[in-house]
Amino acid sequence: MQLLKSRNMAFSKESKAVHFLANISYYRLKGYWWEMQDEKINHHFKERSDFETVINRYNFDRHFRLIVFNAIEWIEISLRTKMIYHFSLAYGAEWYLDLALFKEFEFIETY
Repeated sequence: MQLLKSRNMAFSKESKAVHFLANISYYRLKGYWWEMQDEKINHHFKERSDFETVINRYNFDRHFRLIVFNAIEWIEISLRTKMIYHFSLAYGAEWYLDLALFKEFEFIETY
């Protein structure tokens, strides 16, 4: 926090900032304050740059990611269900055991 302060970052709730820095990390948060810098070499911040804006950006991104991954999960489940349904009707209940159905794929043995 002292390093950020020395670079002109403002903190209105220092105890919360310490908590966020300890639990999220400086390096993860730096992507959210990159545009707040007026000088990228020494990482000096523009006037009125505040840590609360950084946390708000981080939280927006976190919530947005949860929404997107939730949607992706529904798409994945739907596609898998359709694939299983199609293969089951076409090749029977044990279609997944027939390696000939997967002849275009190369399987790499692991361990």
